[in-house]
Amino acid sequence: MDAVRGQRHLPPHGAGAGPALDLADGRLDVRVVHGGSRPALRLLSAAFAGPLTRSPAHAAVQVPRLRLKGVAPGTLLAYDGEVTETEGDVTVEKLPEALTVYRPLPGD
Repeated sequence: MDAVRGQRHLPPHGAGAGPALDLADGRLDVRVVHGGSRPALRLLSAAFAGPLTRSPAHAAVQVPRLRLKGVAPGTLLAYDGEVTETEGDVTVEKLPEALTVYRPLPGD
């Protein structure tokens, strides 16, 4: 199982994430649980084993770009609220401070 998110969290403990640090840092939070022959059991065990940083089945890195090779046809990819099928090579990239968000001022 692979998970890529556009935000970093600390501390990396348990299955959940801690408070977000900086959404505009240009780094993807990539977490992989190595499934082996029983991926569901491995994922569940890793989630309940405590801090994922101590789990041999779990790896986590922060990177600006991730390239996935040989994605199977029909694999679903979700981005910016949209879902599409993809295949072949896929590159996911996060640019620092690339999104400007506007919101009303409090009390408006």
